[in-house]
Amino acid sequence: MPSTNIYYQYREPSPLRAIWVLMNNNPFAVAALYVFGFILLVMLLSPIIVPHDPDYQYADAVLQSPSWQQDGQIRFLFGTDDLGRDLLSRIIAGSVYSLGYPILAVFIAAVIGSSIGAWAGMSRGVQSSTLNHLLDVILSIPSLLLALVIIAIVGPSLFNVMIAITLVLIPQFIHSVHNAIYEERYKEYVTASRLNGCSRWYILTRVIAPNITTVIVMQVTIALSTAILDIAALGFLGLGVQSPAPEWGSMLARSLDQVYLSPWTMILPGIALFLTILAINVLGDSIRAAIQERVRSS
Repeated sequence: MPSTNIYYQYREPSPLRAIWVLMNNNPFAVAALYVFGFILLVMLLSPIIVPHDPDYQYADAVLQSPSWQQDGQIRFLFGTDDLGRDLLSRIIAGSVYSLGYPILAVFIAAVIGSSIGAWAGMSRGVQSSTLNHLLDVILSIPSLLLALVIIAIVGPSLFNVMIAITLVLIPQFIHSVHNAIYEERYKEYVTASRLNGCSRWYILTRVIAPNITTVIVMQVTIALSTAILDIAALGFLGLGVQSPAPEWGSMLARSLDQVYLSPWTMILPGIALFLTILAINVLGDSIRAAIQERVRSS
């Protein structure tokens, strides 16, 4: 019986797969991923898992201490605020405003900004140069300041906050995608595709896009952290999501007057906001480090 030989052909992993393997070697990145995944799961299940109505006021339990304190009650695990509303329910429901809406704003900004950035990156001459200089001017202004200006013009509301945050994030995606495509456009593999007669659309979607996916992913993590901070800051200043919506920034602002009497009303929403931003920032830094390691190894 003739023997058969099996040959295994080595196939280089995709850029995202290579970065994922590098991130798995970083315990902080794995921990941040689990924390962010847990918070994201809580947000998605928030309508089901909230123990109480976030807006219902228990007149007999105003400023009720958390359950781990001596005078706490188990039915109010995190205590209540100055109006008798369950704090745990408001933190869980507030994840939709403090994480869900920022994710939506980042998604819209990524689609619009990446499309414009791709068009600008594939363009040449005055169009690309003019847009690049305009973006440099816009990005020199802090994102929160731009959002404040927009909110001051259109007025505070959830819809206007979403518009402001999205408009602030779009230039960031345009700039990152434009620069990424500009760096890839003159490399040998792109030149070879152009000489083979490939169209600009084919070169963009099939040749360049797979090599800049990691840049977009990294920019998404940075933009998400920025969006969460900006929405929380606007809520803290009273210019964002309006009461009685349980947005974490507005909860922090409302608890300022009771910080000495009932510190849990500020500490617990602050911890939720801190952990969310910390997990996203660690993920972003880990992705950036993995990209740099992949570039060095290649």
